[in-house]
Amino acid sequence: MKSNLRLFLFSIFFVVNLSAQTPDSTQIVFPKSVEAVIKVDTTEDESEFQSTNEREKLPSWYYSVGIDGTTSSGNVNRQLLNLKTTLNYENPNSIFGFFTSPKFQYGTNSNVLQEREILLDLNSTLFYSKHNVYMLIFGIYEQSNLRKIVSRYNVGIGIGWKILGGINAPKSKVKLSISNAIVREVTDFESREDRNIYRNSTRLKLRYDIIPDKLFIQSVVFYQPSLLNNYYRWNSSSQLSYKAGKHIAILASFENTYENFNVVGIENSQTNTTFGLVYSGSN
Repeated sequence: MKSNLRLFLFSIFFVVNLSAQTPDSTQIVFPKSVEAVIKVDTTEDESEFQSTNEREKLPSWYYSVGIDGTTSSGNVNRQLLNLKTTLNYENPNSIFGFFTSPKFQYGTNSNVLQEREILLDLNSTLFYSKHNVYMLIFGIYEQSNLRKIVSRYNVGIGIGWKILGGINAPKSKVKLSISNAIVREVTDFESREDRNIYRNSTRLKLRYDIIPDKLFIQSVVFYQPSLLNNYYRWNSSSQLSYKAGKHIAILASFENTYENFNVVGIENSQTNTTFGLVYSGSN
């Protein structure tokens, strides 16, 4: 009888002790060495999203200088010099910005002056860095020996819209914008009555980065009819640029202007095609 009682108590003790050492089936227990290796990463992969500070990292100042020329002697004595510069300021933290792109062209043929083309401009913007819709104010001074323009002044104010590649997509491969302005123009022709008119100016600008930071094409088109009479003009400029070094780019450009009111003997259309080098930089 005592032997049976001892056997019964021993069986109970063994079962209780075994249950205390058996883990719950709903729990997973890892050795400490494994727990030290396996960690759960609850942070999001931020590489899939653009940084909110991306635009603040873009340069505020941008400048470029392009020069090309031609010289020949013999049966034809020809000299031609083209100089183009740009200076752009755009600060994401400011509502103000400006852009200027003066141009100068000088050429002779058999020591007779042919080209003496000067264009000076200053374009100011408001809210360009803050919104896709912005205001613009600009002024332009121009001289042209080819078109017999002694001087021409333009002052305008208008509004622009970034259709593609706006503030939410500063690194977009395609950038498209359109602007419209009212322009006051005063032209002093060399041998024809002067013109003092108001124009409506529409500008379409397109840029496509074929290879980002390496190869791009850009085109700008202006259409500017007079608000008072049948006097209109248009201007188009296209550029293909290949970045050959940190600051040097190879540039091919095509420009065409048309004006239906000119000095007698001057063609209404003028086309220029140039190839050269551009030095550019930013802060």
